[in-house]
Amino acid sequence: MRPLRLAVMLEQALELGGGFQQPLNDLLWLREWAAESGNEIVVYSPYPKTLAILKEFGIEARLRKFGFSDHLFLFLKYCGPFDLVQIALELKSPLERALIRDGIDVVHFTSTSKRHLLLYELPFIITIFDGCHRDAPEFPEVRTFGEFERREILFRLASTKAVAVIVNAPELIDDLCRRYAMERERAICIPFSPSTYVSRSAPDAAADAAVLAKYKLEPGYLFYPAQFWPHKNHITLLAALALLREQGIIERLVLCGSNRSGRDKLDRAIQSYGLSDQISIIGFVESAELAALYRGAAALVMPSYFGPTNLPPLEAWAVGTPVIYPQAFKAQAGDAAILFDYDDPRSLADAIAKLGNEGTRERLRAAGELRLAQFTEETEVGRRQFARHLERLKHRLALTPR
Repeated sequence: MRPLRLAVMLEQALELGGGFQQPLNDLLWLREWAAESGNEIVVYSPYPKTLAILKEFGIEARLRKFGFSDHLFLFLKYCGPFDLVQIALELKSPLERALIRDGIDVVHFTSTSKRHLLLYELPFIITIFDGCHRDAPEFPEVRTFGEFERREILFRLASTKAVAVIVNAPELIDDLCRRYAMERERAICIPFSPSTYVSRSAPDAAADAAVLAKYKLEPGYLFYPAQFWPHKNHITLLAALALLREQGIIERLVLCGSNRSGRDKLDRAIQSYGLSDQISIIGFVESAELAALYRGAAALVMPSYFGPTNLPPLEAWAVGTPVIYPQAFKAQAGDAAILFDYDDPRSLADAIAKLGNEGTRERLRAAGELRLAQFTEETEVGRRQFARHLERLKHRLALTPR
């Protein structure tokens, strides 16, 4: 039986933070799977910068930008009736024709890509990180200007048409089955893993000091790496810092991430609360600097509304940094975080204050190490299940004429 030829699509830009790091982790594992199983992977990305990053890991990828014809196909697919024309004429998008020419058997989207709509003949695997447009539709980034409707189309078709659906939490499988009638046996749960830049970073006092000096930081700050979307809930964190200051507790906060629609409101809130001297906004940081920024922090504080899982807690646990995290995501955190109500600044202020309790940091470091080990074990189980699924696909596709 000939090798399975799997296309791995890395469509997330580096600036998306965890949205880039997790697909990178998946790719590094798939490279190992291909080498051990005798199958093949072909990596595609629309970003030249991604190709340069992959070369650092010894991976040669192909640049595949999406042209006007691909976008036209997407627009027509969203319109619905185009399906009838496509069926009648057996039309294939430029993307699919290119993949077929490259001998691809299966397409693996490492994110919830809208481009699975461009596939007429090739089977595909989809990754779904969350269902937050259903969980919290009040946020404009998942609701306005047709974004909610677009996501509904993507999630409904992806979760029912894909030959496998990769998720990061069992709760998400339940949601997809309930909301979109996904077949449960197609779901594969592979938990998030810390960024390879963090997990492979050994402590280096001089290098860490150089990173902190670059951003004019002193160790002991609170750290929140997140893009400036409204759902990231920076405002509640600012309100908590203001409450602590009223008690005589001055905490410094470091924010990093790409500028999104919430940055202007954030800047106004900082001025309103009078917190300018306590907050450093250092913008987008290089992946190689993340570990040093985590190690320099007194704690990761993450009040995001979106879950049920997130990447930063795992990265903090990987370097021994305490975590402050929403009660709503206790299923991910277990006892390895100080939990709080993400709608209540007072609850968050109390959680931050608990860092000063005797033995708290040591307890959180030990619990974080154990929790990360549990997720590592679950990730290995999920990857073995994925490998078995790929082998079944290989057998079935060998029966299909191409």
